[in-house]
Amino acid sequence: MARTKNMGALLATDDDEVPALKPRSKAAKVAAAAEAVGSDAAPIDPNERKVRIVLEENDNIPPTGQFISGNGRTFVLRPGEEADVPMTVINILNDAIQSVPQIDPSTRQVVAYRSRLRFPYRVIQPVV
Repeated sequence: MARTKNMGALLATDDDEVPALKPRSKAAKVAAAAEAVGSDAAPIDPNERKVRIVLEENDNIPPTGQFISGNGRTFVLRPGEEADVPMTVINILNDAIQSVPQIDPSTRQVVAYRSRLRFPYRVIQPVV
């Protein structure tokens, strides 16, 4: 008689055969990873237009890099390092603006505010 092992709700016997595992294709691995993250994760489009950029040094960026998320995908950009990013990230960086005060040099008082990029970057080249 075969012994059984209690594995939570699953009962298995020592005599049960384990089916052979087949290697998965790259597309199946990507789909499984997206499923593991959650059903709302955006699929990776291989035809998506990308741009190589360098995020400029900035006091607002932590030493580990700047976390950016868009359309269910996440990126960590480190200042001074080249990165290939989709146009979604470029749009996020362009929309991240902050107001900085303009100070009158004679009175040293704030006279107005102007907008500037919170995370300035340079475009190195479009990636084909």
